[in-house]
Amino acid sequence: MAVGSAGCKGKSAVVDDSSQPSTEASQVLSWLPSDTETLITARGPFLLPGPSKDKQKYEERKTDARDLQEIFRSLALGPLALNNGGLEKQLMGARVRLAAEGSRVFRPPHDLGELLYEGCTVVMFIDDITDRERAFMKDAAKNALRIEDITSHKVAVFQQEMERDTWTTFVAFPMKNVVIVATNQDYLREVLARMDAPKIDKAFPGTLPEWKYVSTQAEFWGMRHFDKSQARLDPTSPYGGRKSANLPDEGAIGLTFQCDPAKELKANLVYLTDSKIKAMEVERQRFPPGTEVESTTALHIAYRNLSPGVVETSYDLSLPRSSDWFFFVFMAQLGHAVYV
Repeated sequence: MAVGSAGCKGKSAVVDDSSQPSTEASQVLSWLPSDTETLITARGPFLLPGPSKDKQKYEERKTDARDLQEIFRSLALGPLALNNGGLEKQLMGARVRLAAEGSRVFRPPHDLGELLYEGCTVVMFIDDITDRERAFMKDAAKNALRIEDITSHKVAVFQQEMERDTWTTFVAFPMKNVVIVATNQDYLREVLARMDAPKIDKAFPGTLPEWKYVSTQAEFWGMRHFDKSQARLDPTSPYGGRKSANLPDEGAIGLTFQCDPAKELKANLVYLTDSKIKAMEVERQRFPPGTEVESTTALHIAYRNLSPGVVETSYDLSLPRSSDWFFFVFMAQLGHAVYV
């Protein structure tokens, strides 16, 4: 069984303290539960793609900016791509202002496939999507598992079998320009409640050290702040020794990432740990020598110590095969490992 466990050379990733999330991103952070562990964002504007299709093999050419943009957007859109009664098709072509996925409580599948998790994708559109909502909910009344009322919001519920696991998704339209697709009812309930009655605490508060090492002006950015309370059951948690999809480090704090494909085909990751002597050692294990040698070499990995316990790593994503290997490893570091 193989498990996936995982950015820019040149300028340092240290960000000026004045760099703050956009108004839309700050709003989403106030909606997400305060114990959300991972955040993946995609800044707009961009058109929401339709259902994915089999793509033509492109190993013979280099990756371009559009390839990377499509991949990173799909990560932020998360469960939107699951079987949600034709939701992707209904929203196809709508103009996205921001897409963000928050997630927590990562658990191994029964056999193969992606780790299960609690979380949701919030998609904020530029335009009013009320007509699309009406059309979707009309169809959902006929083909959804059920329609529920959660904190006075109509929610369409769907189920899908993947490998030996049953994935349940919950679709809600809490605002005229917002759709939420969640993988857990309790998580969605808290998001909707926080939207209706904002609270002081929010996900990823500004006091976290990770904010010093990510540019929220990048097209794609995000972070993971490791949750020690999940260490025993989360195979990607760095705490508690070696597991199936982790990099062991009892001092681990978190990590950030950012990528601007239109500027350069590189991703930047910054790892933070209290184990100051161990920081570089942990980071070098992310793509250890001897695994996928050709693909790893093509990433042209460059390491840089930013400060004690903080390591910046850049990855060249210009070649498809190495890019695929990067995302396989990188997503596991965010909690979204895949057992194959």
